[in-house]
Amino acid sequence: MPTDLSTDEQKSARFDAVDRAVAVLRVLERADQPMSLSMIAREVGLGQPTTSRYVSSLVGHGLIAKVNGNRYVLGIGLYILGQKSLHRRDVRTVARPYLETLHEQFNETVSFALWLRDELIVVDCIEAMQTLRQGASVGVTNPWHASSLGKSILAWLDAHEVNRLIKASGLPRYTQNTLVTQDQLRGEFPLIRERGYAVDNEESAIGGRCIGAPVYDETGRPLGAISISGPIARVTDENLPSTGRRIAEIADQISRAMGYEGKMSA
Repeated sequence: MPTDLSTDEQKSARFDAVDRAVAVLRVLERADQPMSLSMIAREVGLGQPTTSRYVSSLVGHGLIAKVNGNRYVLGIGLYILGQKSLHRRDVRTVARPYLETLHEQFNETVSFALWLRDELIVVDCIEAMQTLRQGASVGVTNPWHASSLGKSILAWLDAHEVNRLIKASGLPRYTQNTLVTQDQLRGEFPLIRERGYAVDNEESAIGGRCIGAPVYDETGRPLGAISISGPIARVTDENLPSTGRRIAEIADQISRAMGYEGKMSA
């Protein structure tokens, strides 16, 4: 009969195996191209035979796919799990009718991003029906400092949390308008809080303007944000205030639908 110690060791080994499998998935998540087994092993810090066992198991479960003969990428199984997770949380399902309302009113690209771990990831997007359009795609990670989605959330967080998120992502420059210091970024927060929305004014891409507002969960914590994106020729300085107020209004409606009962945004 095994002792308590050996049982604890067995449990520890099982947890270690999960950590190693997750480490393999994380390596592939960060990769911008398919990876060989040796590349994965080097990144994870395991021997190639051990890595091969984990990779083979993950392939068998559909969480990793083998491509180009001997290279690996994240598998469709992860996408399916993610879709089920989003649906069961009901966030995207709740938000969708409100996104459609914005899309019908403005005919610009409408996006909904969730704060997942320390990243801001687009989980739903309705593209503009016009030839010239601006915006993101589902699965794209938005920069915290250079997107209206990100800034609309940061403005409502405490200084410690802002520091943590910015430290993790950095402040890379995308255009000459990008805010690349914390002082510049924090300088916008009072206006964002006053208005109830944030503006990406050609900060992530030249020629594009994006207006975003935060969505809160039932505790009053931002869980994500919604935005409208379009070329500056259509999302003009003149219509920015009215558009921003409308986006903030719709974001508040989504927050209410998610159970938030606090003070409405400005």
